[in-house]
Amino acid sequence: MTFSVDEFGEEYKFNIGKVGYEHCSPSKGPVSRVRPNYSWHFILFGRGTIETADGRMFKLNRGESFLLYQGEYYNYYPDQQDPWTYIWVELTGGNLEAMFRQCGFTKENFHKALNEFDIYVELLKSMKDSFDESNVQQMRTCAYLILIMSRCIEEEREGWVDLRVIRKRRQVRDILIYMSNNFNLPLTNEEIAAENGLAVRTLTALFAETLHMTPVQYMNAYRISVACERFQTTSMTVAEVAKWSGFDDVKYFSRVFRKEKGMSPQEYKKKKPNEDAFAWVKQKEAEIMEGK
Repeated sequence: MTFSVDEFGEEYKFNIGKVGYEHCSPSKGPVSRVRPNYSWHFILFGRGTIETADGRMFKLNRGESFLLYQGEYYNYYPDQQDPWTYIWVELTGGNLEAMFRQCGFTKENFHKALNEFDIYVELLKSMKDSFDESNVQQMRTCAYLILIMSRCIEEEREGWVDLRVIRKRRQVRDILIYMSNNFNLPLTNEEIAAENGLAVRTLTALFAETLHMTPVQYMNAYRISVACERFQTTSMTVAEVAKWSGFDDVKYFSRVFRKEKGMSPQEYKKKKPNEDAFAWVKQKEAEIMEGK
């Protein structure tokens, strides 16, 4: 089955010829040949050695991946004391060298260690299990391979950024999505933390570090943005807008509104400023993902 991906003006096409699994015997001899296609290996256990046509030798271990390029000579064999076990996928297609460059591979540097390898292992096993001759299963196999590629590309683009930092950014983004989807509910820090699998102390520390505000401050600011959008696009009363945006107390709504916007809800309703009420939200989200 052929699958194409078009990104940044480049189209990549690939056909999966085979997906295999092998636990190599310690006595297995070297495999020495010019590759007839691309062969992408993922070392699940053990160790082994690869030698290139120019005599370079590389000893690889569990958690590493190596790409054998079509038309290139390789000589590779398992370690006799701790022979490797790997899953591999054979590919043909168009513009594959450019596609694998996105994943961090070149002919000169054809191997790399993979971060959070256990996640790769789950995807690899699913890819192997789904491979057979039927079109539907081939489609599923392609899907798993694309997920594997996307992780490689993501790691390559994020480069030096600590993966713990990346996870933290995504965690904050997910919390903000949850809060924006439930802005009209009387959310407490305890509820927000519980829904996102966190302790309250962790939640507040996360907001202080990444947003420089408390969850309550963010929630109130978001609700005021909702209120501004209502004032701009409807003829709702101040009391109706307050309730719509999640405030049960109109007086409290008015105090928070004046603090956020520098004017009363009545003044804003009359002026109907031509502004993006959620511009600050978009800016905050961009800063979180950029690590600012």
